[in-house]
Amino acid sequence: MRFPEKIAVPVAIVFLMLAAAQPARAQSFPVKPMRIIVPYGAGGVTDLLARVLGASIAESTGQQVTVEPRPGGSSIIGMSACAKAAPDGYTVCLTVPDSLTNNPLLFADLPYDAVRDFAPVTVLGWSSMLVVANANAPISTFKEMVAYSKSNPGKLNWGTWGPASTPDIYLRWIERQAGAQITTIPYSSAAQANPALFAGQIDLTVTGIGFALPFVKSGKIKVLAVMGKERSSYFPDVPTLAEEGADPGLTVYFCIFAPAKTPPAIIERLNAEFAKAIRTPKVQDFYRTYTLRAEGNSAAEFAEFLKADRAIVGKVFTALGIKPGAAPP
Repeated sequence: MRFPEKIAVPVAIVFLMLAAAQPARAQSFPVKPMRIIVPYGAGGVTDLLARVLGASIAESTGQQVTVEPRPGGSSIIGMSACAKAAPDGYTVCLTVPDSLTNNPLLFADLPYDAVRDFAPVTVLGWSSMLVVANANAPISTFKEMVAYSKSNPGKLNWGTWGPASTPDIYLRWIERQAGAQITTIPYSSAAQANPALFAGQIDLTVTGIGFALPFVKSGKIKVLAVMGKERSSYFPDVPTLAEEGADPGLTVYFCIFAPAKTPPAIIERLNAEFAKAIRTPKVQDFYRTYTLRAEGNSAAEFAEFLKADRAIVGKVFTALGIKPGAAPP
């Protein structure tokens, strides 16, 4: 079928306009305030990281950036809000692997799909974590913790950030590998669990090295193990969980997602803005303070990493016998 010549030119113009629309839109983005949803409570490292990055992006773009903590429900409340936001780049979520890697393996009825409802933007950085104890806890080393928990089953307690959170999975793995018997105390975020540890309301938890350093120096907490395979230069005499035979091989990182269907050109612009923010002096100072290792990879690289990371986490969950159940109310 042949179209009349008189409509051929308009059709061509329409195609040209469509082809140019996304780049033009990305060039003008952002033209109004943005928000970063954090699915954890205010005051934790995730929230603080969002605020320092948001301030840098606001300075770069000339647009206000609001950080919105939405804690609760094992991060489901905040991630659900992010998934339902308009896919226009003005709402993103800053989170950790617990939200979109762990939760789908734990909850069968999430109000969102971790793959279909989110667009990966970038990994912001990697965190070095510790197993720590309150200063008054009756143990001072990882081996002592295991031995005490076996002779006093359930007497020690361990604060988590909810089911399938990083501290929760590590506790389950330690119990499986070392035979420890420790009571789980769930909180909605690290911002709640950490003060509880300092106050002696719980005996144990997991926290970042940078966050822990001043409290170790002040004598409020003590370090039992370094998570991962390499010892920390800050605590060279403290063994790793790998040395103790209790490391599941998981990684802890901070990352940015946007709602699904956000235009690729906008994802690219968001990626560039966050990468630029990571390099600013104030953000670099934050990373040094909290001992984070900067990343800022491309959206495509992040998507590929997610596939591999989710496969590793899946194997750990299978080994622990974790099967999807009902999501928290």
